[in-house]
Amino acid sequence: MFAIVMAGGSGTRLWPLSRRETPKQLLPLMGDTSLLQQTVARLGGLLKPHDIYVITSQAHVRATQRQLPQLPEDNILGEPLARSTAVAAGLATVFARRDSDEVAVVVPADHFVSDEEAFVESLREAARTAERGYLVTLGVVPTHPATGYGYIKAGAPLHPSSATALVDRFVEKPDARKAAAYLDEGSHFWNAGVFVWRVYAFRQAVERFQPELAAALDRIQELHRTPGWMTEVRTIIENVAAITIDVGIAEPAAAEGRMAVVPLDAGWSDIGSWSSLLEALSGASGVDLVASGRHLDRGSHRVLVHGGERLVVTVGLEDLIIVDTPDALLVCHRDRAEEIKPVLDEIARTAGERYL
Repeated sequence: MFAIVMAGGSGTRLWPLSRRETPKQLLPLMGDTSLLQQTVARLGGLLKPHDIYVITSQAHVRATQRQLPQLPEDNILGEPLARSTAVAAGLATVFARRDSDEVAVVVPADHFVSDEEAFVESLREAARTAERGYLVTLGVVPTHPATGYGYIKAGAPLHPSSATALVDRFVEKPDARKAAAYLDEGSHFWNAGVFVWRVYAFRQAVERFQPELAAALDRIQELHRTPGWMTEVRTIIENVAAITIDVGIAEPAAAEGRMAVVPLDAGWSDIGSWSSLLEALSGASGVDLVASGRHLDRGSHRVLVHGGERLVVTVGLEDLIIVDTPDALLVCHRDRAEEIKPVLDEIARTAGERYL
């Protein structure tokens, strides 16, 4: 068994802390170590360091190697061109050159899990299911009617004594009414973007559902790894459509009864926005005002303050996000934290690329 850690994201919804040069996965948002370091440490309960691979942008290979000295340098894989998760998983599988009957665990680098033992046990169950030929995903047991996640609708259980089930379908992010209905109905899980499969099962699915990507991976597999070979890789994948695992592989596999879901109840969060970071930090600390840097408060609730050397004072605030960096200040309502990503286009146009 081996793992592929997907570390190519930019984390734009955590601007202004997460930037192009310092993306979300390299930041210590949930403790003293980065989300990437925590992800790799979590996998240490299942795998040896030489069985853990990280695929990231070529621009971040050195920074990733510095954060993960316990991994062989060659296990940090540079992606020459961002083409979304299905392409990244395919490239990492080719670059790693593992046996076709091995089980691969594919995990995002920038998520948080509070119960690591439960997470590892769910991966073990997923691996046992993958050994039977299924493509497997982890479905997070929902704690509230969230509208920021996609959902997985579970179908028939694979065995009467097991919670592992076939995936009936994947559901797009719902509105509040539908999310509440999913929670009441049960058998719906949040989509965590964690996948487990045998290498050959994944390649068969790529050949069936994404033949253009399969042909590109075949060409890349035949390349000689001489100096400059990554330029050839870039040329090959430039014409491949950017497609996610969810849309390009998991959804059609589920429609054919080849996708299974293992429930995950481990205090998971994707830390996908400042609001979700506030929720995760509040849950970990037991308080509803979370602050870093120099900060004083009087009577504020459900507030996140991320500062530095400059003193930040808050008085009587509720449901706000405040992020103070040397060159940019963000203040927003926690319910509108998801709107940061589209605002970045306006920032680039009016204030300049240097803020990104």
